[in-house]
Amino acid sequence: MDFLTAYEAIDTDFSGEITSEELEAYCRKHNYEDKFVEKWLRLFDHDNSGTITIEEFCETLGLVPKQEYMEKVQINREKSSGVMDGVKIITEDPDMTDELKEEIVQLARTAQEQFENERDIARYMKSELDAKFDRAWHVIVGRFQYGSFCTHEVGRLFHFYVVRNAILVWKTPDY
Repeated sequence: MDFLTAYEAIDTDFSGEITSEELEAYCRKHNYEDKFVEKWLRLFDHDNSGTITIEEFCETLGLVPKQEYMEKVQINREKSSGVMDGVKIITEDPDMTDELKEEIVQLARTAQEQFENERDIARYMKSELDAKFDRAWHVIVGRFQYGSFCTHEVGRLFHFYVVRNAILVWKTPDY
């Protein structure tokens, strides 16, 4: 089996990216070692997002993706081009409106397109949230593990993962 065929066999939903869960399922199905997942992520996950895009995969190996596969990926991407697509919600205040969540996610996407550094992403998001929804918003951005404890206004806490970062956003109450 060639590399592109292997990639396509793992990316069964034609999303154009392989998640660690998809890699683990592939390993179990083919009785591969557990280290297979770690090795692939280390080799191909350039931005440490926990996923391997077809672009990252092909760039590393100097390959060009098959046109038939890319057409399926494009169709899938066009179908799922909503703001919340690809967002993994970790914690949310049940009183937060869907509209506010979507605005925060869109801000996070924009910030991650403009900035590489987590501090710059957080600074941009905080500034935009304060300007649009009054003070005082707080934003933590990270790729790996972090802990937090906060007091927040009702309907003003959202913790999610999108693109390459986990993002925790909350607004403190006025006392």
